Amino acid sequence: GGEDPKDRLRDYISKSFAVRSQNDRLDLASYLTGDAKVRLTAWSNEQFLQAFVDSKREFVKLAFREVEKRSAQEVAITYELTYLDQSRGTDAKVTNKKLAQMVEKEGRWYIAEVKNIKEMVEYRNEMSLP
Repeated sequence: GGEDPKDRLRDYISKSFAVRSQNDRLDLASYLTGDAKVRLTAWSNEQFLQAFVDSKREFVKLAFREVEKRSAQEVAITYELTYLDQSRGTDAKVTNKKLAQMVEKEGRWYIAEVKNIKEMVEYRNEMSLP
């Protein structure tokens, strides 16, 4: 595995939604390099659990928008991630447009940086009538 940067990014995102305990941190960190890895490993146990377990996020959809090959070892991937976030209210649907910098090292792709481009939150209006 690891030959395709989109597959690596997809695997990381899947694992990030499946985190159940502090023990999953090393698994997530194995997908990262550089500043992204430094930030994740520097978090306290409480910060990690708050971000991945307590946030009550539920995966909805992942869509790749653009893959830009910057060099043989560097790719920029623009993607949209949609999930339900109960911490923002009942049935709050969040769509994040993100840019991931992927770098290849020793035949594997790693996430070097992820930047938020845009975030949209939709709330289902429970008071609306048909």
